[in-house]
Amino acid sequence: MVKRGWCNQMKRIVIAVVLFFFASVPLVAHAASSRVTTDDVVGVWVNYRDKDIHQQITFTKNHHWRENQHGQKDIYKGTWKITGKHEITLAPYDEVIRFSQNNHKMTVINYDHVLTRNPR
Repeated sequence: MVKRGWCNQMKRIVIAVVLFFFASVPLVAHAASSRVTTDDVVGVWVNYRDKDIHQQITFTKNHHWRENQHGQKDIYKGTWKITGKHEITLAPYDEVIRFSQNNHKMTVINYDHVLTRNPR
């Protein structure tokens, strides 16, 4: 009888430890693919891959954007909105920009331009 009670008590302790362990582990995979937010978008993004076009896009908190290329300021401009988990769309051109899973890189889909944000 004493042995059986001790065994049940050990089972409960092991289950409690396992549950505590799994409850305390952060869900890193979820955090790495979080939905793009306004804070992820806002800033100056630069095309370091195609350096010859000197492309730089600035996104503002009030959902406006402007693009500089070839030394010309504001060659394109408009508004932007979040349209998917990792996507924004630029108006008036209906240009789609897709963000990487960690929201650190963006790709202009139609032109395959890859941009990274300048440090703040």
